[in-house]
Amino acid sequence: EAAPLLERALAAFQKDDPEDDVTIAKLRDSVGMCYDGMERYEDAIFHLAEARSLYERSIGTESPLYGTACERLARALVHAGRHQEAFEAAVEAFMVIALQDAVHPTPLFELLGLMLEEMPLESENVARLAKLQVPIAAAVRNLHFREMDQDGNAGVLYERMSRALVLCSPAKGDAADRKAAAHRRAMARALLTQAAPLVADATEQGLADL
Repeated sequence: EAAPLLERALAAFQKDDPEDDVTIAKLRDSVGMCYDGMERYEDAIFHLAEARSLYERSIGTESPLYGTACERLARALVHAGRHQEAFEAAVEAFMVIALQDAVHPTPLFELLGLMLEEMPLESENVARLAKLQVPIAAAVRNLHFREMDQDGNAGVLYERMSRALVLCSPAKGDAADRKAAAHRRAMARALLTQAAPLVADATEQGLADL
């Protein structure tokens, strides 16, 4: 019942104030989320993609609203089985969140879960995880700068980051491929070294069973 009401609200607002991209984007986002919940995934993707485009045009790709739109689009694309497009949207969302002033480990952890647990990781798809190298490095730097890298939340995030980096870094290919893979594995080792005491301390204090 909600979807038709939201569609009517969207149409009315577009007629009355067609230049208000942000409000129209928010309405499209609501419509898209509603359709996603109804398992009308292609309708959801249409509205969520439109919302993302409107945010990009009006407030730019660094806005948290843009990042949220990318994440919601990624989830709808996963539900529709469109995994390559979903991955690209998820990486974009990850980068936006990684650079925010209010960065926190949890949304980054959840996005990595989407990419590692809900998208196929056959051999032909694992290589795409290398696209996470730069966003992961950016997230780690920002978390450290904001002092958000000192508890179990950061620990489990770093473990998941390490998994992504290792999966896409086999010791094969030409010299350039091997060098790049070795660098990603070194990043993974450094992250695991940071993660281990954070996870152990959180577990010891009974904060979580990590």
